[in-house]
Amino acid sequence: MNKIIYSVAVFFFLSVFCSAQNTYTPNWESLQNYEAPEWYEDAKLGFWPIWGVYSVPAFKGDHAAEWYGRWMYCQKGQSSRNNQGLATHLHHHETYGPPEDFGYKDLIPLFTAKKFDAAEWISICKDGGAKYFTTLAVFHDAFCMWNSPSTKWNSVNMGPKRDIVGELATEARKQGLKFGVSNHSAWNYCFFQWNHVNRYDAVDTANQDLYGNPIFPRSMDTVRIFKGEERNHFLARTRWGTTIQPSKRDLERWLQRTKEVTDLYQPDLHYFDWGFKTTHWEPYRLAFGAHYYNQAVKWNNGEFGKPNVVINYKSKMYAEGSAVRDFEHGAFDHIHNMVWQTDESIYFGHNWGYAEGIEIKPVNMVIDQFMDIISKRGVLMLAIAPKGDGTFPEDQKQFIREMGAWLKVCGEAVYATRPYEVFGELGEHWLEKDEHGHKKYETTAEDIRFTRNKANTILYATALEWPGETMRIKTLATADLSQLEKVSLMGSKKKLKWKQTPKGLEITMPNEPDYKFAYPVKLEFKSKVP
Repeated sequence: MNKIIYSVAVFFFLSVFCSAQNTYTPNWESLQNYEAPEWYEDAKLGFWPIWGVYSVPAFKGDHAAEWYGRWMYCQKGQSSRNNQGLATHLHHHETYGPPEDFGYKDLIPLFTAKKFDAAEWISICKDGGAKYFTTLAVFHDAFCMWNSPSTKWNSVNMGPKRDIVGELATEARKQGLKFGVSNHSAWNYCFFQWNHVNRYDAVDTANQDLYGNPIFPRSMDTVRIFKGEERNHFLARTRWGTTIQPSKRDLERWLQRTKEVTDLYQPDLHYFDWGFKTTHWEPYRLAFGAHYYNQAVKWNNGEFGKPNVVINYKSKMYAEGSAVRDFEHGAFDHIHNMVWQTDESIYFGHNWGYAEGIEIKPVNMVIDQFMDIISKRGVLMLAIAPKGDGTFPEDQKQFIREMGAWLKVCGEAVYATRPYEVFGELGEHWLEKDEHGHKKYETTAEDIRFTRNKANTILYATALEWPGETMRIKTLATADLSQLEKVSLMGSKKKLKWKQTPKGLEITMPNEPDYKFAYPVKLEFKSKVP
């Protein structure tokens, strides 16, 4: 009998132990049992529309159009960086009336999205070469773009009266793209701080689910009676939320809705902005990470250690190796040991949401950046900006078409590739300002970025500018090229002549091709790339 009891006990212990080993728990050691999915590293490019209630006023002011809800409440002397919020406050007052009479919530009925077409959106992005699509599910303003059962402030109950996330998820998968959501709602507790400080419509408890429940260092009644230097000192300390804390309600609401959008739409990727970087958020970040990875395993998308989904995080908000690092306007300067992501805007500067008259970047500039990113094991999530009615500006559509046309010719050097032993060769760069005052990064014919196929039999050397009659690859000056069978320019089947010299592999180039961006040269080896 004792042997039977012992056997049962051992079996039970092993069952629990094995089960625990195959289930994520909310701690960093557990979450670091993570490997990013192959589909993601193969994809290289995703498009990411920045679109919401803020797209209705579509006013940039002195900062960014998507921050309209923050700056419309910001009075003179309250925002940092030379009153960057004041222009929006004055514009709102003139266009819609005083914020106490017409608040951010009153813009929602104007956000009808009457021309939004999910199939058209996905088709445009697919034509641009995207392999995944990320929709902005909820911005700092806490307005949910899905059929949320936990708040009335959602796109089915108000505004468009449509499930934006649901429609895009269905259409993305129908057209063969992986689907992601971006989530910026953690910073909601700070986003509307000037609404709270100035006692506008955030004081109405009926609106707290939209405007948040921040904890200020002193009660709002005390803030109201601050005078002169004392008030200015308080406002200076709270400009960027340095003393403001999320309430327990803010924290729990974030976790509830983040799980909610995940469980409803089963996204392949969940992108987070920087708003949950304080220590208050760590238990909630951990809780969501374990939930998402476990759910992904249940969806039959993966297994413990390889859940086949992506969490994007900024800086140190997730432990290294527990999710995928993301840079905003930035990148690693070396080949990283794990796939990572850059999120970048189609616009110059800090603006991401649509506003009239803002210059977009040249396609060539973005493709150069793109090739630099993937040469270091990164992927690019490129933000685009639809108008409030759901249509894309013509200049953005033309940009997407041109990028897609280049990828149709040169995509072999991009998709499903991996880095070479070195990411590339650098020319002599310089920065100059264009006619609009933007810093312009100039590349040269000596700028080359390397990728290779996963079988490691083909090396792609992409010149970021046309090299002229001869392309010289200095990296291969002493490499064993005895197995090099063929050299060709992407888009052409013609074999190119080459010779190895002490200065590098010198390739005699054909005429410049019709595509005018980066120029991948394909080096095919009989065996492995040297």
